[in-house]
Amino acid sequence: MQIGLLDMSEIQINPPLPAVDRSVTALVGDDVIFMYPATDPATYARYGCTFLAWGGAAKGESVRQLESMGVHGTGSLWCLTAGAENLHKNADLRDAVCRDITGAPIPVWWLFDCTYEGTPTWFGCTNHPAFRAFVRQRVAEEMRGGAPGLHVDDHLGTAHSVAFLGGCFCDHCMAAFRTWLKENGTSDMLATAGATTWDEFDYRTLIRQHAADDAAYKANIESMPLRNEFLDCQLQLAAENVRQLGQLAADIVQRPITLSANAALPELPHLAVAPNLTHLVGEVPHQAHLGTASLHEAVYAYRMAEATGKPLAATARGQDWAWVLAKGAVNLAKIWIALGYCAGQRLMAPHRQWCFTLEKGSHWYDGPAEEYAPLYQFVRAHPQLFRGTCTVGPLAIANAAPRPLARHADRQALVAALGDPHTKPTTSGRVWQFPRRTADGRLIVHLLNLDYEAACDHINAARNVRVQLPAEWATFGDAATIYTYDADAVQLSVDHTDGVRSVIVPELKVWSIVAFDGRCRL
Repeated sequence: MQIGLLDMSEIQINPPLPAVDRSVTALVGDDVIFMYPATDPATYARYGCTFLAWGGAAKGESVRQLESMGVHGTGSLWCLTAGAENLHKNADLRDAVCRDITGAPIPVWWLFDCTYEGTPTWFGCTNHPAFRAFVRQRVAEEMRGGAPGLHVDDHLGTAHSVAFLGGCFCDHCMAAFRTWLKENGTSDMLATAGATTWDEFDYRTLIRQHAADDAAYKANIESMPLRNEFLDCQLQLAAENVRQLGQLAADIVQRPITLSANAALPELPHLAVAPNLTHLVGEVPHQAHLGTASLHEAVYAYRMAEATGKPLAATARGQDWAWVLAKGAVNLAKIWIALGYCAGQRLMAPHRQWCFTLEKGSHWYDGPAEEYAPLYQFVRAHPQLFRGTCTVGPLAIANAAPRPLARHADRQALVAALGDPHTKPTTSGRVWQFPRRTADGRLIVHLLNLDYEAACDHINAARNVRVQLPAEWATFGDAATIYTYDADAVQLSVDHTDGVRSVIVPELKVWSIVAFDGRCRL
């Protein structure tokens, strides 16, 4: 039963929350994230932007302008490549690339359209002194303006080629693995390698006994001897490299900084560096071509971030944004935005989002602010519903994972703690429900309507949605308040029947939050 409308200009759950101290907490629940800087500074205010995730604050005037608007800026670099032009012109950088088992350079496949006078874009090897020096020079350039944060894109560097693309077998990587084996190797590993000592061991020789070329290696990569150990070694090197880059950045600006990396969850190797970061930034798959039929993968990624204890500023993948751009799927993107906050994370505003297709390569989506900004302004208007919340109920994680996560065994332990990756939230028809506990101990439930028609980009409103919870979850009062991004707050009566507590939401267009009176017991 609807009790009555509340004036949102007057309602206040608690006293206003204090300003965020970024030296202590990188991201909070009510942050609004831009991927890249806005051309028109007024755009920040229109969305309520608080955080610039992916660089754009290398110059001092940019840093000062952002600070004056309450936006946390970052410098940005990548550990991916020196770029086709630099590779073409610099022999040292051409030598400092990731190599497959035959010694051939490994191309960055998604930069197929980025060449210079016939030279393609190859992976840089973050274990090679020349490329390491190049990356550190980039840190100096990005932090010259005193940015309060650094974002490291493609942070895995060489480890990316090892995890996914059949690399890297250069001399520097072989020497690094040999050193790692001396420190971590066992007698069983020696037996697997067919060696009596690690002093002269060359991993390439062992692999070439099993794979004559790159195709054969990649086809059987998971069964290759010492495969997990080689990946662990490279992930640990990647984590240490990012830690050093963050320390260098802090030394340059002479103050603590935020440090993030592009962790493309739920791909496990990306988490190796998480303990060295203040927060995660990353591309999360939303499977746009399937509408709302496969969003459980995004939910799994958000739960993975929560398990690590590192807050996530997410974006959809380039293919997803390309779909939204091509189809004009504004309402689908609204569901994604709400989903991020429902799961306790945050999805970047659809402002200059990277798009990718094999036909077009890299291009960009700058969505209509009049459609998207109200969702983010809703978040900014109600920080108590977002800041410091945690998951309760079926999606809660039994065992957190403050592990290094650069070891195979620890990554598998995280997978076990998360459970079935296809797990979905509790449903009521096509509505997903996300129970959360607020920082002050209240129970709230996010409601997300997934009744989406891709053919016309339309969300069918849900009617009389029942939110039903066990009585033992909280000390429920007789009323609850429902908050919706495009309407005034409304009070609902709580039904107390047969050990459950329930409310009926008369209409749900896209996203609402039900806040119960009383204290959460979970």
